[in-house]
Amino acid sequence: MINIEEPKHGIEAFWSKAFRVFFTAAATYAVVNMLVWLATLAWSWQPDAGQLSLFQWHAHELLWGYATAVIAGFLLTAVGNWTGHPTAAPQVLQVMLGAWLLARIGWLLGGHWLWLGATADVIFLALLNGVFIRPVWLAKQRRQGGIVAKLILLLVANLMVSASALGLVDNVYAWAEGGVFLGLFSIVGLLLTFLRRVYPFFVRAASGGKVQLSSPVWIDRASLVVFLVFLIVFFAWPGELVVALTAAALALVLAARLVTWHDKSIWRVPLLWSLYLGLAMIVLGAALLSLSYWYPSLYFSGIHAWSMGGLGMITLGMMLRVGLGHTGRNVRQPRLWLWLSLVPMLVAVLLRIFTPILADQWVAAGFILSQISWTLAFVVMIFCLVPVFFKANQQGL
Repeated sequence: MINIEEPKHGIEAFWSKAFRVFFTAAATYAVVNMLVWLATLAWSWQPDAGQLSLFQWHAHELLWGYATAVIAGFLLTAVGNWTGHPTAAPQVLQVMLGAWLLARIGWLLGGHWLWLGATADVIFLALLNGVFIRPVWLAKQRRQGGIVAKLILLLVANLMVSASALGLVDNVYAWAEGGVFLGLFSIVGLLLTFLRRVYPFFVRAASGGKVQLSSPVWIDRASLVVFLVFLIVFFAWPGELVVALTAAALALVLAARLVTWHDKSIWRVPLLWSLYLGLAMIVLGAALLSLSYWYPSLYFSGIHAWSMGGLGMITLGMMLRVGLGHTGRNVRQPRLWLWLSLVPMLVAVLLRIFTPILADQWVAAGFILSQISWTLAFVVMIFCLVPVFFKANQQGL
């Protein structure tokens, strides 16, 4: 059940809920960061990322710049509904946003500013953990333990990458790579949890209660166990056959979820097919990671199927759906701009995954077009949805 707050206007409305604040921040930074990344590839500009490689810096900012802002907006809004306890007050949101902004500035400027970025990131992630855990603790909701564990892992992974960037560890590359992958897997795990909780409800709401999706318990349990095993073997036996076999098992389990969650009605609703295709990209990513044991060239396409495909499609779709629903807008109303945002995101994802596989000679052009499409997707969101975050709610969905 969506709990829509009392109508507010202007800046008061903006600071009233976490999703308004952090979805705005995430969409804005998605554009800024991708333009910076485009400059690094098209004009050979490179940020001073300390001991990190350019690609590790890029991964850090996608995961802890963009993705954690989306996660903060969703979780700090949803946990109030889940527990019945108030979450972040406007003043807390202001401190958190300030820490997040300082972190982004520090990581963008680089050099000595990396200390600012690393410190501010720790403050932001610690506050995110604390603000989420407090109502969960008060409500004694043990079922949120999985989310808490993943948030803690995100903080630990960020510390690993930050320590590498600042030269505080001996084996810089290994610590940075380990932190990036731990952060990516933690975020993918969170996205799978979010989908399990909201996707069947979104489909039911979009159909007026006519479509009831099946979510077998065995898929819930199997996906949790197999994903945990994959996480362990990936770090314990990197590059070994057991990683490929576990990734294949994960792809099969999540593919079963795709089958049970499919309904032909979703293809008319961009707020639904975007989430469904996001899950499909996670399935594809697991399959490509498995096949990369025999065909190593598929490895980075598999990683980007998770990092750009699953993460990009799901987070954008979630921000659009939650942003409209939690401000009382009619989510069943057709809106052309939703297509204009989500189709470019899908194009960006497909270009990034399949250009290296199908047209290796066009990789540079494919990557640049992918970055432009990603940027367009969020520009549309900024112009069409973000203004709603400064307006009063419309009561009644």
